[in-house]
This record gives sequence, structure tokens and C-alpha cells, in this order.
Amino acid sequence: MRDCRNALWPCAMTGAVTCFAGIRGIGTIIHGPSGCYFFPATVLHRRLYCTFLIEEDIIFGAEARLLELVERLREEYEAVAVVNTCTPAITGEEIRTCLPGEILMVDSPGFIGNFEEGYHAACRTLPARIDPETAGVNLDGLQLLDPFCAGNALEAQRILAAAGVGVAARFCDETLGGMRHSSGYSVHTNPDLSSGFGRSMGTLLGIAETGETLKRLEKTLEGVDLEAFEYDMESVGSAIETSCEKFLMRHDPPVVAIFSGFSYADFAARMLKHYLDASVTILGLRNAPGNSRFRTAEACSLSAVQDLIAADPPDLLLGSSFERMACPDAAFVPFTYPLRGMVRLKARPLVGIQGIAGLMEDVLNACLDHQDSLNT
Repeated sequence: MRDCRNALWPCAMTGAVTCFAGIRGIGTIIHGPSGCYFFPATVLHRRLYCTFLIEEDIIFGAEARLLELVERLREEYEAVAVVNTCTPAITGEEIRTCLPGEILMVDSPGFIGNFEEGYHAACRTLPARIDPETAGVNLDGLQLLDPFCAGNALEAQRILAAAGVGVAARFCDETLGGMRHSSGYSVHTNPDLSSGFGRSMGTLLGIAETGETLKRLEKTLEGVDLEAFEYDMESVGSAIETSCEKFLMRHDPPVVAIFSGFSYADFAARMLKHYLDASVTILGLRNAPGNSRFRTAEACSLSAVQDLIAADPPDLLLGSSFERMACPDAAFVPFTYPLRGMVRLKARPLVGIQGIAGLMEDVLNACLDHQDSLNT
């Protein structure tokens, strides 16, 4: 029997749907068969719609069914978005020509690329506008499939509020009205998913990076005060360093493999190297790599994950349920979608001060629990 080599990262269609589903006020239609609908409908926990194409529709076309659904949703939502899938794209159905001009339409079949490509394509169609009267900054890089989405939004708002900076629009977890009054400036929670709206003022991934971003805002906006952030940074940073020093008095630096999107993986690697002098064997990436001082490799299939882990076995693993299954003997920190077999109710951030504190807390506890299990 041939090995199963299923893709581990959602396709472009799911990326586009995730973008639209995060905007309250948009009714999102998936133009495709039931299989294309049930996956995002299950994982995003937002109301979605579908044309549910069957064999006859593939042969004769389904324009009438799509238009009927569009007209119904126009009565319920401020805007309607249609995401095209593989089946009608392959058959060459020209649905754009039959749709009213104000409908948001993304031709995003899974075969054009990965989640990020579909997400960015949908972002380019959003009716967002920069309002010169809107103060503060936008939060960028928020998406519903990210296990850190809610926590990132809360931590970013906390840090910015303490510095006297308001939050305008949140891309893409916002109302449609809020997007029409976005700021001319944006800060990023996940640079992999930049919407392109507003002038980038930096990222909130990492304590030092957050400080640099706030300093840029201080030079650009009026009334920015960094005193609260600097006090919090010194206090929490000192606590992290103390906890890591105590760990290293009793244990060797961990050998770690990290699997995620590029920005999150590189951030985690830098933090583990800084605080624990960790040996980072690999950044297994679900998307395109950026510049990193750590070794990177594509990790979009289970066989690729297994090969990367087998080549240099880690004793600490950050990743998804797939990595946990591939390396059950290592300490594990849940880090990216999907995370099966566990309950996650709390809004956990990865950005800002509490984000790095939470990451290092999870890492230290996972390593300590793993050592205890080896000693029993």
C-alpha cells in the first residue's frame, strides 16, 4: 500500500474563505461541491454558504443556482463574497461575468497555491478605506484559523492602549463598517498575513520588536507614552530570564524542531535560542520561507515532517497534532493548526510581552513534564 501523503496546510480556497469569514457583514459563498464547504465550515466556526455542486452542475453549469443564492444573501448582508473552487475553475465556468459588479469575487481554487495566497487574494478585494479622520493604528495579520488570533488581538490592544494608541480596524477580524474607517498606519501580529492596508509600523512579535514598533509610533503619532510598556518589559523580561536560568542549572539546553508558518517559527526559534541557548535543528515551514539564520525546509506533507524529524531527532517539538504524532517521545508545545485531542478555551497570545511570557512558560513546563515522565 502506498504511503498517505496528505497536505498539512489549507489550500488557497480556505485562505480566501478565512479572510471573508472574519469580516462581520459579509455573506460568504463557496462555489463548489460539499467537500470544499465542510472543511472551512467546521474549522472556522462562522456561518458560510455553498452552492453544493453535483455532477449535473459540472456538466451543465450552475450559474442560476449561484445567482439565486447571491440574491438571497444580498437581502441579509451588507456585502456578498463568492469564492471559486477547483471544480468550476477546471471546467472553465465564467462566473465573474454573471455576477453583479458589487459582488466580491475571488477565483481561488486550491491548485493555485496555499492558504496565504488565497488569503492575500481575498484581502485585495476588500472594500476597506483609509479614513484620514481615524486615529490610532490597524491590527494586521489576524485570521480565524490561527490558534493565537484572539489572544494576539487582546494583547496588542492592551499594549497599545497602555501607550496611548487606539486600535482602528482589525484585519481580518472586524466589521465591514470598521474596515471602511481604517487608519493609515498598521502594526502586524503575523507578518506572513499582511493585508496591505496602511503604512507598516512594524511587528509585535517579540519584546524587542514590540519596543521598536512603539518607538516608531512615538515618532509618528502624538501622545504616545512608552513608560508603561518599558516597566512591563523589564519586569516580565527579568522573570523569564530568571526562570530560564534556573532551568539551565539542572538541564541541558533543549534540541528543538519548530513547525509552523515562517514568521511564527522564526520568532519562536530566536526566543528559544536567546533565553535557553536551544539548538534549533529545523524550521519546518508550511509556507514560503523568509530570511532566517536558522535552517528552513518545506514541511507540507506528513512524510516531509517525518523525514525532517528523523534526520535530527529533537527532544522538544513545537508544532501541530501531525508533528506530535510523528514524534511522540519529545516534549511538545502546541503551536500551529491543527491541534487535535486537546481543549483550548483561553485566548493565548503570541505577540507582545504576554506572548513571549506564555511561549516560554509553555516551553519550560513541557520540558519539565517530559523530564519527569522519563524519570518515572
